[in-house]
Amino acid sequence: MLRGPLAGLALACVLGALGAAMLAAGGHQPSPAKTPQAQQRPTFRSDVNFVRLDVFARLKGLPVPDLAQEDFEVLEDGVVQKVAAFEHILIRPGADSAERVDPRNVRESIQMAGDARNRLFVLFLDTYNVTDPAAYHGSIRMPGSATQRLPAQERMGPPTFVDQALSNFLQRTIGPDDLIAVMTPEMNAAEVTFVRRPDSIREYLATAWAQRSSLDNLDPGLERYYSCYPPDDPLNLFEGVAEEMVLRERGGRVMSSLRDLVRRLGQIREERKGVLVISEGWELFRTNPTLARQFKGVPPPQLPGVYVGSGGKLTTGADPRSSWGVDWQACETARVRLANLDLQREFREVTDEANRANASFYPVDPRGLAARDAPAGAVSGQNVIADQARLRERLETLRTAASATDGLAVLNSNDLGSSLKRVVDDLSDYYLLGYYSTNARADGTFRTITVKVKKPGVEVRTRRGYQAATAEEVAARARASAPSDPGAESRRAALASLDRMRADRVAFLSGGFGWESPPGGAAGAAPRPVFWIAGELASATAREPEWRTGGTVSIVMMNADGATLATDQATVSQESRAFVRFLSSPDLTAGDYVVRVRMQNSAGGAASFTEQLRLTVPARAAAGVPQPGQPLMYRRGPFTGPAFQPTADNRFRRAERLRIDVPVADGGATIAARLLDRKGQPLPIPMPVSLRDDAGRQFATAEVAFAPLTQGDYLVEFSLQRGQQTATVLVPIRIVQ
Repeated sequence: MLRGPLAGLALACVLGALGAAMLAAGGHQPSPAKTPQAQQRPTFRSDVNFVRLDVFARLKGLPVPDLAQEDFEVLEDGVVQKVAAFEHILIRPGADSAERVDPRNVRESIQMAGDARNRLFVLFLDTYNVTDPAAYHGSIRMPGSATQRLPAQERMGPPTFVDQALSNFLQRTIGPDDLIAVMTPEMNAAEVTFVRRPDSIREYLATAWAQRSSLDNLDPGLERYYSCYPPDDPLNLFEGVAEEMVLRERGGRVMSSLRDLVRRLGQIREERKGVLVISEGWELFRTNPTLARQFKGVPPPQLPGVYVGSGGKLTTGADPRSSWGVDWQACETARVRLANLDLQREFREVTDEANRANASFYPVDPRGLAARDAPAGAVSGQNVIADQARLRERLETLRTAASATDGLAVLNSNDLGSSLKRVVDDLSDYYLLGYYSTNARADGTFRTITVKVKKPGVEVRTRRGYQAATAEEVAARARASAPSDPGAESRRAALASLDRMRADRVAFLSGGFGWESPPGGAAGAAPRPVFWIAGELASATAREPEWRTGGTVSIVMMNADGATLATDQATVSQESRAFVRFLSSPDLTAGDYVVRVRMQNSAGGAASFTEQLRLTVPARAAAGVPQPGQPLMYRRGPFTGPAFQPTADNRFRRAERLRIDVPVADGGATIAARLLDRKGQPLPIPMPVSLRDDAGRQFATAEVAFAPLTQGDYLVEFSLQRGQQTATVLVPIRIVQ
């Protein structure tokens, strides 16, 4: 289980602190040293058949800094490819933390990580396969909880050899323009966050994070295995079962975590990524039918007893937190699953995934020059031969992980500081090439890459190939790059307006523009704009004593200069709490206006409510383009009687019915309405549309009953189409009960 600042799968402290640092960081960002070629950087395109390579050129072990584009020859499956992009990347050495500037937000972090000119490192701390000598208790095991994680454990004593080396590496070797993240087997790859100031990572290194040699205080999932299969059972049925299950579970988690990590890195960018794997290597278990054997007899009985239950009360029975209170069937399912686990196969899949993602493993054995695999004092007599075999196997897995991904294994060295510097130096001077593959088939095959340099004696390293996209992947990319749903943002904004509605208002007001026939206008005359204002006393306001006899409403429409263009009045009462009024003027043209609404109770007191609405008349659309006005809402239900009443409140009850009137300039468009859920999916509730004329104002009208719906947010969508031109009107609705 994770301890210290990274306790839990979310690695709360590190990720939280790193996220806070990202949000708080600011100031000038130092620029990396640039070679002449880097002064004018090429633009790397992301076409399906465009391939990017990072090429390391060395002469007698030293970088070769003076190669030109024409010095390289690239072959794919033996066919010469034309280099279309070329750049020499040279990274300056590390600097103090004060010189490093973190990304200001997550978006900037992803953008920086996607830039191939910023080195990208992930410090993968294999907590399950690193030994902390202070945590080794020999054959003594102190059981933990099978239901919850124990409190975080701080490390006692001075930092270990590897902790100090890694801390120095983060402080002095990582450059100010490098990006680094931390990950452990218990993390989700989606949680990986890249930063430039790794202070919180160093804090985590000061905790008791290494767990290989300690079976104390396991995480609840692993602790349950010991509860189900106690090694000291009197019948000797379970000897070695829990131990092997824990080792296999940990190994599977490591492989799964590494696989998810390299996939995530491949999504971030195609160019090389460095994964520093701090690990003592892995035992690659094969399937073990013996572990899946059936036990003779029945499952262990639950032993009754007395224990302290919730609330500190003494309780009799089987304690669910004890050895006999766990789910036996769940343990049996896990045992069969782990018995069939093939870590050798999973290891091959991890290296293949890393190679496809162009992620290089740089394994570091924190033990330095290791003489044994198990901790000192744990090996004696005939166990020495088995211990040496395990040591060779573990070291070989690390070498394989490095060689299969064009990385560098740091093994058998007690100078970890210099070894870690070699890893960074390996990624400090290289060439970035790009070419368009002559093989444009989307066949999903693996294509080998060979890079040659014309200069004698120069050795080059690069990725050994890549996996071509399949036809399905090409289609998926095309769908992803296609324009997004143009109405998605409009729907999101409409639904967001529901959250801004206050329930404690004295009254609700809304307004908008529409169209009406000019007074005395000839047939066929163009309609002119008109404003509508709808208001509604809140139900709590209508019940207050001063409003029992109703009230009056005065409405004033003004232009941007404050000149009054029109006025009107309305009344409200307990029986009819709402009103709608239309305001027009010959001076009402395209532009911005202010409508002031003042509501006063009939008791003769001071004005109880005043509000200003800012409304706009848009410019007339081109001929043939439908131009609807803004919708009015009416409700009918138990509190309104048989007639619809205007409303400015978008919240409704399931017992109510809604009518929406959308002003239209003429009846020449095809009009439809439908009800959508909050994701924009249409619901199978019919909404027929009719045209209604009201005193020279024409409306497209639709009704919907809310009885079939549950509480939640919805949208009513009107679409007006004329030829190839379409206009859409959205009305957000919230059903509250």
